[in-house]
Amino acid sequence: MAIRIKNGMKGERQWTPYLFILPFLVSYALFFIYPAVYSLALSFFRYKGYGKASFIGFNNYKNLLTYRTLWMCLGNTLFYFIASFIPVMIVSFSLALIVRSKLVRKWQSLYKPIIFLPQVCAVVASSLCFKIIFGDRVGVFSQLAGHPIPFLSDNTLMKWVVVVLLTWRGIGWYFIIFLSGLTTISDEITEAATIDGAGPIATIFSIVIPMMKPTFMLAFITNAIGSLKIYTEPNLLLALNYDPPMQVAPYINLIINSMGGGQFGMASAAGWILVVVILILTLFQLNLFQGDE
Repeated sequence: MAIRIKNGMKGERQWTPYLFILPFLVSYALFFIYPAVYSLALSFFRYKGYGKASFIGFNNYKNLLTYRTLWMCLGNTLFYFIASFIPVMIVSFSLALIVRSKLVRKWQSLYKPIIFLPQVCAVVASSLCFKIIFGDRVGVFSQLAGHPIPFLSDNTLMKWVVVVLLTWRGIGWYFIIFLSGLTTISDEITEAATIDGAGPIATIFSIVIPMMKPTFMLAFITNAIGSLKIYTEPNLLLALNYDPPMQVAPYINLIINSMGGGQFGMASAAGWILVVVILILTLFQLNLFQGDE
């Protein structure tokens, strides 16, 4: 009898953790797995959002991959990602090194909020402020130059304005991530490198960066995923009447426009193409950082 009671209590203890995470598992299955599977199935159908869906196989994917606008929007998104990725990572890591250094470490409580401030600002407010600053006629730079500068009407300059906004907003976030990574490296290690004759540059490249490889991997992957899903910044900043020109529009616009046009199967297929692009990029970064370790 005592053994049966003991076994029953042991069984209850084994199931208790699963009961605590059950609400999350149910909501995850309901709001993520089911919509994902449904959208994958829908990508093989022609569906207007009502009535009967018609199975058309891979036609949605075939039409999208031969659609010039898809490659244009994908190219725009990759440009926003790559052009903002490099300055964001370099500047945020450099700022983290400076704030972590002994010279200014005691003023961290002052520097950190200031650097992180752009990330706290609402993206809508930030985009509208940048739209005023880079205005063609009455913008700050046009006023300083004494003549209109087509920041928001020239396709090339429009892309760079978005890159400036993304860089300005992203530096604070990745600065905190890199600063957290630097706190995992004890001062004894860097002091030992200094005693062995390593200069500041050699210490950074030979000690700090290799030890922060997991932090860099996290930063790079999250940046790639977030950048490839960009939507709000270019649409608020570059929209003329309703949407920005397709020459500068991000990839998500293709999905939104397909849904607005009642082409839900096409929108689902475009979404899954983006998933594949993100998956390939993530696997490349994992392989680059040897994430299997």
